[in-house]
Amino acid sequence: MKLSFRACSHEDDFWHARNFLREIFLLNGRLEHSWNVARLDYWRWHYIKTCNILESVEKGMTLWENTDGKIIAVLTHIGGSELRLHVHPHYRSAELENEILAYAEENFYAVTEDGRRYIYMPIFEDDTQRQETVQNRGYKKQFGWGHHYRRNLDSPIPDTPIPSGYAICSMGDAKEYPARSWASWRAFHNDEPDENYDGDYSWYANLQSAPLYRRDLDVIAVASDESIASFCTIFYDDYTRSAVTVLVGTAAEHWRRGLGKAVITEGLRRLKDMGCTLVFSTAHEEPADFLYRSVMQDMKVTDTWLKVIK
Repeated sequence: MKLSFRACSHEDDFWHARNFLREIFLLNGRLEHSWNVARLDYWRWHYIKTCNILESVEKGMTLWENTDGKIIAVLTHIGGSELRLHVHPHYRSAELENEILAYAEENFYAVTEDGRRYIYMPIFEDDTQRQETVQNRGYKKQFGWGHHYRRNLDSPIPDTPIPSGYAICSMGDAKEYPARSWASWRAFHNDEPDENYDGDYSWYANLQSAPLYRRDLDVIAVASDESIASFCTIFYDDYTRSAVTVLVGTAAEHWRRGLGKAVITEGLRRLKDMGCTLVFSTAHEEPADFLYRSVMQDMKVTDTWLKVIK
């Protein structure tokens, strides 16, 4: 099959690629051999728009198409030198993935302090085809894992008690941005001095502008002093009836009280009421791993594969 590739060059390309991810996610049995579209939204409206890991969507997405203009594969550049491959399962082959990786190695690499180029990606430990492909290209498996959790919402959702002194509710409007931003800082930067916090909460407006964002799936735990203590932001795609927990955290002064589990569980109940049947969470560190293990049912592991380009 003859294929051509091109960089994402205009807005329509992004939305066509977004629909492609929905299509192949279903064809892959709703397993994350390709991105759930929620992850694409988070990449664009948070990683790019807020974190500025790339200049634009166009700088981080390449499409492979057949002669009819149908998308067969999408390559996304997460930022730095990290890749994700999304390949239509009916056309997946070592030949095609070799072509995609050759392009990535020429265009999406990063450079070490001593001037060496490198590139890496996660690969599921049971994906022997892709492992063999990258090994033949000189990639090496590194220390570092990702635990990809999922829960089928057809099964009962356990009751989770809400600790005394807290209330669970939905995120509000712009007046709550400062409190929400501070909660994120205390959750993810608790080892840094408070003066390092820049007070900029514009990032939350970016997150709320993502297509899959909805306030009733932005679940927060509010303390008696009206501060936001914990949060679970979920993107739900009703086309695939699946969801991803894109931001989960608890401010350090509220740790070890069961708040993380409480906000996630409330989110699961709300998702089930909406018709969602499957939800995903990903952990790369032990605290998140412990939390998701307590509420999810199944888990798959990815290993990190790195190539240093001479």
